[in-house]
Amino acid sequence: MTSAASPDLLSLLRCPRTRSPLTRDGNRLHCPASGFDGEIVDDVAVMMLTKQPSFFDDKFEIMQEGHKAEGERRFCYEQQMALLESYLEPGAIALDIGCGPSLPYRKPAGARIIGLEPSFHSIKANTECDLRIHGSAYNIPLPDRSVDLVICIYSIHHMVGATIAETERNVERAFTEFGRVLKPNGRLFVFEMTPITLFAAAQHLGWNLARRLIPRRLDMYFWSAAAIIGLGQRTLPAGSLVEKVFFGTSAFTCFPPAFSLPWLQVPRLIYPLDAKLYKWRMPRNPAG
Repeated sequence: MTSAASPDLLSLLRCPRTRSPLTRDGNRLHCPASGFDGEIVDDVAVMMLTKQPSFFDDKFEIMQEGHKAEGERRFCYEQQMALLESYLEPGAIALDIGCGPSLPYRKPAGARIIGLEPSFHSIKANTECDLRIHGSAYNIPLPDRSVDLVICIYSIHHMVGATIAETERNVERAFTEFGRVLKPNGRLFVFEMTPITLFAAAQHLGWNLARRLIPRRLDMYFWSAAAIIGLGQRTLPAGSLVEKVFFGTSAFTCFPPAFSLPWLQVPRLIYPLDAKLYKWRMPRNPAG
């Protein structure tokens, strides 16, 4: 099988249905247990169970520019990514969920990144990951307890369904998968924008209707701190420890609130979301 990825990372790939090992024939990946067929296309492991377009397929170039935006770095990325980098130790394997077309952090020497992205166009453009997977966070094609760190940089709020209830189920499935693939004592980093109380209430009241009216444009649902922590309690291994980290900045810092509108700059003072990190450590000796 032709690929720039190292053989040991390629050997981690599993069937997204059954987690069974795959057979390889050239660029074809096959699961004898389930009949699933994947393939290597343009050096990307295509492991999606269903083929459907992603909201980000035509936006990856704008995303790349957004990572470079000075206002964005001042508002959150500079502090957040420095903290994340301190956990990427030599020998560590990190899984970046929704990694997009580029990484907003520096990969230290000796650390390796597996990028998992539902947009093929985005993951194809990402040349910084050591293994690139076109797949879903709901069915991660990796073995149990195989990664040291799972990274979600503003990806949770994009895991939307047709309703709030379906959105909650999506994120619960993703969190369950995070807990499954993390090694004992592994870390889960969830960077998210947390809504202030009034914004959260308005979102809850109007989101289902807005989703019906503009389904292709409304791809975000923002979670309260209590809801995210509750998700972890319900889905991650018993004994997982959580820490919440707040990232502040000046009320007059201006930045683009939407990566797709880099020309739109608003002051932090009127922005209804706070940048936070929810950081879990898995138990050293998980049950089961």
